[in-house]
Amino acid sequence: MTRFTSERRVFDRLKADCSSTAQGQYEEAVATLLERYNTTIHENRFVVGGAVEVFTYALLRSVGIDCKLYSDQSSAGDILLPRDRKLSIKGSFRGIASVKLLNKMGGGWRKWDTATLFVISGTGIVFGAPDMVDPGNIQDTGDGTTLTANGLRGLIGDADNVIPMKIACKPPTEMTGFSHKVSTALARQILFETHADKLLSAFPSV
Repeated sequence: MTRFTSERRVFDRLKADCSSTAQGQYEEAVATLLERYNTTIHENRFVVGGAVEVFTYALLRSVGIDCKLYSDQSSAGDILLPRDRKLSIKGSFRGIASVKLLNKMGGGWRKWDTATLFVISGTGIVFGAPDMVDPGNIQDTGDGTTLTANGLRGLIGDADNVIPMKIACKPPTEMTGFSHKVSTALARQILFETHADKLLSAFPSV
């Protein structure tokens, strides 16, 4: 049980009503994203995380859930639900591993206080909330607050918390050379759009 009842109802509705078509499209979107933007490249992690938020928002909307993207306005959550309730979206594309819940700058403890949908490779979408996890599995790592792999494993151990999906794993590190780097891809696109031929000549493959 959890005191995050509104958020839990949203998850339960998604689990009950998600169509096989929407699920398949979600799985394919995540797989394509990870193939193109390998999260081994550090800067890609933020863009991949943001795109997965958008995919998950679209999945929630596909079953008629009233929600809005919110992460650009608040650090407390990524998706805004009615009555000012919030859901955070976090991914682990290495499978069951520790997950950064909150980032921080400077000292001090940042408390995890938002219900979260964890998108986990090899598992699916997992519902978790602060009162569902042993406090010992929520750790301060210096640069943020993290849910341990054991904490995540405990959530997954209850089938009611899981929407099984074929969520792809990130490509192995040795495949990084075949991946796009977000800043390079964006820069090249802008150079094309602005017809910057002198600058484009810096890219031999163009």
